[in-house]
Amino acid sequence: MKRIALFRIWIIVTMFARFIIRLYAFSRKQQQGVATTEEYEALMLKLAREYKRNALRLEGLLIKLGQFLSIRADLLPPAVLNELSELVDRVPTSGWEKSRAILEAEWGVPYTQVVKDVEIDAVASASIGEVYGATLLENGKRIAIKIQRPNIEKIIRTDFRAMRIVTSMLKRTSLAKSTDLDSLYRQMIFVIGDELNFQTELKNALYFKAKYADNRDVYIPDYHEHLCTNRVLTMDWVEARRITDLTFLKENHIDRSALAERLFTLAAEQLLFGGQFHADPHPGNVQIRADGTIILLDFGMVGQTTAQDMATIRNILQAFITLDYEGIVDGLEDLRFLLPTANKQNIRQALEKAVNFYLETDLDTVDTKLIEKVLLDIQLLVKNEPIQLPAEFAFFGRAASTLLGILQILDPKIDLFTLGKPIVIEWLEEDGTTLQNRYVKTGINYAKKLLNVPPLLDNYLKEPTRKRLSEQVMFQRDLESKELLHRQTFNAIVILLGLLVGLLGYIRPDEWLFWSGGAVSVLAYFNWRRLGRKVRHLARQDFRV
Repeated sequence: MKRIALFRIWIIVTMFARFIIRLYAFSRKQQQGVATTEEYEALMLKLAREYKRNALRLEGLLIKLGQFLSIRADLLPPAVLNELSELVDRVPTSGWEKSRAILEAEWGVPYTQVVKDVEIDAVASASIGEVYGATLLENGKRIAIKIQRPNIEKIIRTDFRAMRIVTSMLKRTSLAKSTDLDSLYRQMIFVIGDELNFQTELKNALYFKAKYADNRDVYIPDYHEHLCTNRVLTMDWVEARRITDLTFLKENHIDRSALAERLFTLAAEQLLFGGQFHADPHPGNVQIRADGTIILLDFGMVGQTTAQDMATIRNILQAFITLDYEGIVDGLEDLRFLLPTANKQNIRQALEKAVNFYLETDLDTVDTKLIEKVLLDIQLLVKNEPIQLPAEFAFFGRAASTLLGILQILDPKIDLFTLGKPIVIEWLEEDGTTLQNRYVKTGINYAKKLLNVPPLLDNYLKEPTRKRLSEQVMFQRDLESKELLHRQTFNAIVILLGLLVGLLGYIRPDEWLFWSGGAVSVLAYFNWRRLGRKVRHLARQDFRV
């Protein structure tokens, strides 16, 4: 039944229709003030589990879509992401006989004329392909053969049609206001469509093979290109273990701290300097030999950042330093983070307020009652300032998060700041601008701001009458008080966001997220307290012209 197109479309569309109805009913309860956060989390977890059951039942696009959405922390809560992440290793094998038929159809000859000693039990089974071990007759080499699952292309093409219907349904919901659904659909087709063509994976593998040809610390298996087709990949067999196999590391006297440093450097160079990067570096795809060589496998999911994108990110960092908020917003727009409906002025003001994180010096206990008070403000902030995470940056975040988890296992005491400093400095100077020149540029920007003060002061002193001056002072004082209160509210929102990020880091576990979220919360709380003191001081201040 699951191979019948109408049946698949019916199951997928009706499942999502039920999801939309349930979420709409819950949103009505929220508007009436009778829904709780616990109820929302329970509902989302229930929907995620239903989705997972149907994905394992139908396979095809639902599994790939689940894996794709499991990296979209900008769209889904942590409980859903954790549930969907289980789809990675839960795909049943289709069996050797069906895979053999595909293999012989692709090679054009009986497989026994090419290989022998085939392991008929798949050593790995994923949503797109299955891997079998064998020996080449021509040279006796042990190889791994990755064979596409039977009818998978037809199944996924059918599922794409179902998801097109689902996308049209979602356009009638509030999700359309904060998410570019057409762009998300195109991203899904682009990413998953590429994985259906093993020639694309071969091309990616050869790219990384050439990239690390002179690096003795990294090994990528040789591919037998004459035995590779759109549906079959053939590569050398690699005797290695998962890089997180601590017992194997100990038995082979591999220094875990040194290994973590090598892996960090490898990943940082991929992510920062443009070009392609391995977007799915889980322990099954990042392995280790007994001699300490790092093995990279499976290049079906590869992300890419352009040199222009990385230059834009450097410019955004520079804009942060020089308090050029317009430049920051323009950079985010260039990176495709802002939807067409985003209010750039609101985002600019929010960024300006965020700079206050760095102005605090004291520490107190976080007021937990404040957290509940600002939940609605967070919802309004997200609704009024729609931002999306482009697919390439979603892959970027997934790769970084996965690697940080591996590093934490290898060396819980790893100092990422010390390790990353020289690489980040090299990256910042890649455009030819040294850090010293950046400091000079920062000073010039600050000087320009200071030079604007005398004309403003002169204009202020030229007001014709004391009455008008008095009215302006009163207006300014009222405006300043309101601005301080708005800034307090914004910082309260950031406190909660930081705590949620820290909680996510604790659950995953991900030390970088944990400490980053905690640091942001502390800094935001500092600023919230400081602004509170300013508000009280302003209220007590005598009015003088």
